[in-house]
Amino acid sequence: MSSSISYQELTGSLAPRRALVARTVTVGSVDARTRDAAFALFRSAYENTSRERFERDLDEKQHIILLHDRESGALKGFSTVLVREVASARGRTTVVFSGDTVIDPEYWGQKQLQLAFARLLARLKLRAPWRPVRWFLVSKGYRTYLLLANAFPRSVPRHGAPEDAAMRALLDALAAERFGRQYDAGAGVVRYATPHERVRGGVAPVTPELFGNPHVRFFVERNPGHAEGEELACLADVRLVDVARAAARFMVARALRAARGAGGGRR
Repeated sequence: MSSSISYQELTGSLAPRRALVARTVTVGSVDARTRDAAFALFRSAYENTSRERFERDLDEKQHIILLHDRESGALKGFSTVLVREVASARGRTTVVFSGDTVIDPEYWGQKQLQLAFARLLARLKLRAPWRPVRWFLVSKGYRTYLLLANAFPRSVPRHGAPEDAAMRALLDALAAERFGRQYDAGAGVVRYATPHERVRGGVAPVTPELFGNPHVRFFVERNPGHAEGEELACLADVRLVDVARAAARFMVARALRAARGAGGGRR
C-alpha cells in the first residue's frame, strides 16, 4: 500500500481551493482513461513507479474510491481497497486492506476520502455486526498512520498502549502471507527486496515541528527507513463507535472550512 495523504489532509489545517466529490465503485468498472489518470497521479507523488506493478495492485482489489473535481470532473485522487474473509482464533474476520492512495496536493485538506472510507467500513460492519472487522495497512508515511491512530484506539502498533497479543498475531500472519520474507516480524516493517515506490522528496516531509505529535514520533521511531520506502505494518479493530466518531469529526471539520471559505468570500 502506498499513501500520499498529507498532514494537512489529516488535520484540516490547509483550506481547500476546489471541491472534491467521492464515489466508491468496483475496480472492474474502471475504464482505461480513468486508469491512465490514476497512474499519472500516482507517478506524480512517487519515485520508482511501475505501470505493471500499479495495474497488478489495482486488479487485485475489489473497490476503488475515486475523487473527482466537482466542477471539471477530472480525477484528483483515489484509494484502492481489498476486502477478504480470513480465519482467526476468534472465528471469521473481515480484513480490509488499503492499497495505493493518492490525492492531488491542490485538494489537500478535504475529507471526502475519509468519509467514503468510513462509509465502506460501516457497511462491512453492519453486514455482520458480530464479525470482527480489521483494517490492515502498510504505511511508508506518517499521514495514513496518523489517520489510523487518531480514529481507532484499538490498533497495533500504537504509542502509549500495550499490544493486544491476538491482534499482533493476526497482523504478523497477514503481513507474512502478503509479503513473505520481505516482512521483518521483529521490527514489524516491510523491506522490499527490489526497488519500490517511495514518496518524492518534498511531499509532506517529517519536519521537526511534527515531532511534537507523539504518534508521528512513534511512527518514525518504529519505521526509521520510511523515507526509503520501507513500510510499517498496522492493524486496527474497526468498531462502529469509532467509525461514527471519526466520520462526525471529519464532517465538522469540513463544515468549519466551508464556513471560513464563505466568510472569506464576503470580505
